[in-house]
Amino acid sequence: MIGASVDPIAANAEFARDYELRFPLLCDTDYTVSAAFGVARPMVGVAKRSTFLIDADGTLRKVWRGFHAKGHAAQVLAAAREIWAPVSKAG
Repeated sequence: MIGASVDPIAANAEFARDYELRFPLLCDTDYTVSAAFGVARPMVGVAKRSTFLIDADGTLRKVWRGFHAKGHAAQVLAAAREIWAPVSKAG
């Protein structure tokens, strides 16, 4: 899991510390990553909040846009388990 934000490095560091993130938080201050994923809004100074579930070979499996933060992590985890459960059981 990787997070990305267009916020300044200091703001991202504070956010990661405050929420005790256990995954990397990429600082996309030049909008390179957010533009590649079609969510950049540099004229407004933000990126659209989105989640992309990408598998190990780089295939985009699912996209969430315009979601509420509460409960979202559980939705993403459930989708990941649904996608990869058959693989882990067969292996």
